[in-house]
Order: sequence, then structure tokens, then C-alpha cells
Amino acid sequence: MQDQMILYNGPNSPFGRKTKITALVQEINLEEKIINVYESDFLDKHNPLRKIPTLLVGQESITDSDNICLYLDSISKKNTLFPKKNYWQIMNVTSIANGLMEAVLERRMETIRPENEKSKNFISKQEVRIKRTIEWLENNWNNYDENNLTMDQITIGCALDYTIFRYNDEWKKIIKI
Repeated sequence: MQDQMILYNGPNSPFGRKTKITALVQEINLEEKIINVYESDFLDKHNPLRKIPTLLVGQESITDSDNICLYLDSISKKNTLFPKKNYWQIMNVTSIANGLMEAVLERRMETIRPENEKSKNFISKQEVRIKRTIEWLENNWNNYDENNLTMDQITIGCALDYTIFRYNDEWKKIIKI
């Protein structure tokens, strides 16, 4: 019998969404608990960084979305999302798409700070990083195969969806993937 799995997630986390999609695609049953990470002291004993997502498997915790996805993939009987063919290309693009999610999240966190604490320079740098990454993905990513889903595809989808979610229609004009 498999240990109970609980995925601690946030309502809008693109990293949590990536892990949830991985569980669905790989047909892994887990319980998702949506939490406010800033008010979740209980999470500290499982993840001292108090970041989401965090997966609890029995009494063990797995942190970081990539580690969680690798774990879920490893226990699945479905085709792997991390095939050996093009493995490093898939991991590199996954990392770049993770960076896009981080840049969008960092920009978001800066924009909700009190007006006198915001850094317009920091926001601008994140916007440049976001645009440059989207353009890079459009020009360099060529691993789409509708018959063979891989982790880079899932991560790019979550990253672009999160970008549109946070920055409305103006970013839809930029994204061409």
C-alpha cells in the first residue's frame, strides 16, 4: 500500500500547478491542500524554506517542483515525462521555463509592495527578463510532440499561462508559442 500523499499548494502557484498537472498526467492520486504559505507555520518542519509546493509522502517531504515532478514520474506506470532521448534538452528548457515563472512571480511581488517601497528598476528588469525568455522559447524550443508529453511542455504551458494570468492581454500579444 502506498503512503498517503499530500501536496501543499497555493491558489495561484505556477510551480504547484506544474506538480498537480504532473500528478494528473501520471495518474497519481494525491490530496491537494491549498494554503496561505505566509500563515502556515506547520510547513516549517517539512520545508524550512516554507515554500510551495511541498509534497508530503507519509512522514517524508519532497520540496521543489522539479523534485516533486521527478518523484511522481518515478512512481508512475505511465510513459515518463523525462525520456532519456533529449533528456538534457528537456531539463534545460524546463529550467528556463521555471525561470520565466520566477521572473513573473518576482515582478508580481514587487508590484504589490507599498508604493514607497516599490522599485521601478527591479520591475523593469523583470519585464525585460520575461520578454527575453518568451522570445528565446519561441526561437529555440522545438520539442513539441502531441503524442509524447514531456516536462518541458508542461512547464512552458504553466509559465505562459501564469504570465497571461498576471499580466492580462498585453502579454497575449507577445506570446506566439
